[in-house]
Amino acid sequence: MRTHGRGYGWNGWRGAAILFVATVSGCATQTDATSVKTRRPGEALRAASAPVPPTQEIEILDPNVDPTGKPTVRTAAFVPPGSNPACAVLPASAPQQQIDVPPTVLVHKFYYTGNRTFQGPMLTGGPVIVSANHPKTLERTYVPVMLPPGAPRVTYTNDTIRYDFGPQSVTLVFGHCGNPRVRYSQSTNASETAHKKIAATKAETRSFVQRTGIPEGMQRFKEGTKSTCGAIADRINDVGHTTADVFRNATDFIPGAQLLKSTPEDKAVREQERLQRATESRPTLDETFVPRAP
Repeated sequence: MRTHGRGYGWNGWRGAAILFVATVSGCATQTDATSVKTRRPGEALRAASAPVPPTQEIEILDPNVDPTGKPTVRTAAFVPPGSNPACAVLPASAPQQQIDVPPTVLVHKFYYTGNRTFQGPMLTGGPVIVSANHPKTLERTYVPVMLPPGAPRVTYTNDTIRYDFGPQSVTLVFGHCGNPRVRYSQSTNASETAHKKIAATKAETRSFVQRTGIPEGMQRFKEGTKSTCGAIADRINDVGHTTADVFRNATDFIPGAQLLKSTPEDKAVREQERLQRATESRPTLDETFVPRAP
């Protein structure tokens, strides 16, 4: 009896453990299923968070340096045409070297990863080609800009990329399609603070409107109204056809209604008779009076 009871107790504990694990798994599955948020069309391209570290957001392709950081600018001595390169004697005012400096390429690899601000890398300044994906069309754009030297504060929004160098800033403003326009600004601390407050207020207002659900409600109302108007037009068309058919059938049952209708043969005969009467009533040459000249 003791052995039987001990075995029964172990089986009972094992069954309770299995039931507990199944219950927890069911709850986890239900929680995961109900926690999935329905995304609107196009929302998958707008990440809610930024999992990419700021150090991996921007990649600098500088053709002026090699992988070790040494300059690769190719210089060549200026040699006048027709002279010996080994014995060239130049005046002091003549250029001694010809230097070709290609622009630096600034690649935004993961734009747009949400509204965020991060510290950008150190830039040497000068001509720069900014490469970034268009936030609406996802096309790759290449924009030539002039950036001052320094490490800018980079700000991402859903339609702008801003490089803040303190009193100077360069902003790329994206439209609905095509390359963005470049906006250079020189501002003081007061105007910069006001600009940031305005941008923050605009973002908060947009977020509040999205939370109220008004845009989704207006979209559903517009789609419902369009569908209702289309259904009403179809019903009016059906009623018109039904009314015309009923009136035509009722007219056919009127005594003598068939006599009021003319067949195509009757119409042809009447048209021929009309033309014949018109020909007979036309005056002939004998009946026509032609006055003679005096």
